[in-house]
Amino acid sequence: MTLFPLLTENPFGLSGLFWREGRFRPGPVRELLHLGDPLGPALARLPEALRDAVPKRQSEYLAGRICASLALRAAGLPEVLGLNGRAPVWPDGAAGSISHSDSRVVAAVSRDHAGLGVDCETVMPEDQARSLAPMILTAAEAALRPGTMSFAGFLTLVFSAKEAVYKAISARHARILEFHDVMLTGISADRLHLAQDAQDFQASFRLDRSEVMTLVLVAP
Repeated sequence: MTLFPLLTENPFGLSGLFWREGRFRPGPVRELLHLGDPLGPALARLPEALRDAVPKRQSEYLAGRICASLALRAAGLPEVLGLNGRAPVWPDGAAGSISHSDSRVVAAVSRDHAGLGVDCETVMPEDQARSLAPMILTAAEAALRPGTMSFAGFLTLVFSAKEAVYKAISARHARILEFHDVMLTGISADRLHLAQDAQDFQASFRLDRSEVMTLVLVAP
């Protein structure tokens, strides 16, 4: 696999957010040494459970762990990331999140928040969006779509924002949340407003014709 040079500036312009984002090309690999970061090299190895995984899954894992390691390093935190199933376990003092699409990977770390969720997605084809919509949206949520936004772009955006909420709060929940457990309540130029039980969340987003990025931060 190939991991291209990483970006260190987050697209939301937020201070106190330690960010690594890049592009990767999948390929069969057991470990990855990345040399292109200003903080120095980083090494990631596959866990035993992924030794027989398909190359795409192996590449996603290693690219995500490289980004997470460097984001933790930039935050002055130990570069130790555990694994609980497929979910990363962050060191004490860190709220963090990893996401990847077909070729994009991002990891974010904060020392100032109780939870953090980041998600990147490739915008779905229109027919796939129509097929998946009932699993993700209620009729009331669908009615919030801006007239200038395609249905596929809107559905991908809401899907991504709900994923970001799940990541930000997953440590609090013993069960896996469903898409209808988090509700879209509003949308503005660069944020989605969502609710889960009695708690409100804001998902900052960046959306273009082909990709979406969302970020949810939970106050301490």
